Amino acid sequence: MAEDRYVLVTAPSKVQDVCGRHGLQQVAQLSSSSSAGVFLVAASTVDPAIATDADVQSFEPNREAGVPELSGLTVSSLTQSMSPILTQLPGRQLVSYFGASVANYYVSQSAVSITRLADAQTATGMIGTGMTIAVIDTGVDPSHPALQGVLVGGFDFVHNVSGASELVDLDPVTAANLTQSMSNILTGDNVVQLNASTAAILSETAEDALNAPPQAFGHGTMTAGLVHLTAPGAKIMPLKAFSADGSSDLFNILRAIYYAVDNGANVISMSFEISQSSPALQNAIQYALSKNVVLVAASGNDAQQIMVYPAGYNTVVGVGSTSDADGKSDFTNFGTNATFVAAPGEGVITTYPGGNYAAGWGTSFSTPLVAGEAALILQAKPTYHPGDVANAISRATQVQQMGHGRIDLCQALGSLGSPVPKCQ
Repeated sequence: MAEDRYVLVTAPSKVQDVCGRHGLQQVAQLSSSSSAGVFLVAASTVDPAIATDADVQSFEPNREAGVPELSGLTVSSLTQSMSPILTQLPGRQLVSYFGASVANYYVSQSAVSITRLADAQTATGMIGTGMTIAVIDTGVDPSHPALQGVLVGGFDFVHNVSGASELVDLDPVTAANLTQSMSNILTGDNVVQLNASTAAILSETAEDALNAPPQAFGHGTMTAGLVHLTAPGAKIMPLKAFSADGSSDLFNILRAIYYAVDNGANVISMSFEISQSSPALQNAIQYALSKNVVLVAASGNDAQQIMVYPAGYNTVVGVGSTSDADGKSDFTNFGTNATFVAAPGEGVITTYPGGNYAAGWGTSFSTPLVAGEAALILQAKPTYHPGDVANAISRATQVQQMGHGRIDLCQALGSLGSPVPKCQ
């Protein structure tokens, strides 16, 4: 009989007794300074008595998780919105952005002007200096010119190795060809729709190298790029809990959250969703909050007034998506309970593996903009608790059904008072 996997939370001193009483086999243990132990266990059948075991804090299936890609129903709207956004890009040029050479349309895009990012940087000087933002995703391209100077050591929970390169999900030849394509960054601007959420802006060499990549390949580099766009002075801790097909599970997500907290993250950006609430996930969230870590998560792309997790917890900043016209995106989840705040999430231009860039659609790409905003607030007010940061983030521009509205960095930073200057 096949064995199923479960997440067990119990005191480490009690795990052997618990497993023995209920016929469980310990598969893995999450290492953390948390007093509660988190274990991955296997069982062919579940002993009903485990529900009333006083030594068991929680016991639940090791649920699947995924990055919130757009559904097939929204592909047509993506295609319609792609053309006016990407065909108006200026010719590709390299410009300097806080010490790194980046594509000009990365720093001059609509999301920058809508959120008043440049105004906030100029007026307040806040760029996230001294902060570390953990990005739990598919990994990152560690050699991307925009990112390599701000990355700190991460971890790959999919392969259980240090580092968090998402290039490991490609075959060696494809990965080598994509890396070599970096030298051709200025040779072309071919817009290639890779999936329902991503249109990559590739050189011809990179386009040839990326022939039908895995569904979520590049997702982590894209979210990291938007964190860096908003908080260019912050360090980014890449944590690879997802494979390039966009899949993960509860245990690897828990490992990533505890790792981020125990290794000095100030903010955790989570562009993923689990369909049901989880006791073990709630414990991890509470552990992060007890260490004053701000949690930001995607509200999901189901176009419904429903909650996904961790965004659905009221201690997490759940992020929906808005259009460049400051309306609710057609695909975003919405409503006060589902969405605390929103940020641009349509055609947002960001980094992509191989030194390339891409435009992303979805709450996955709204979320890191808010995570970066949290780092700016913490730079200005290092003693703020997560609730204080959320209160500042809530100073936003009203958008119907989008919680407190679309983020405005000038309003948020301007609400902090002395010594932070206000934008004009």
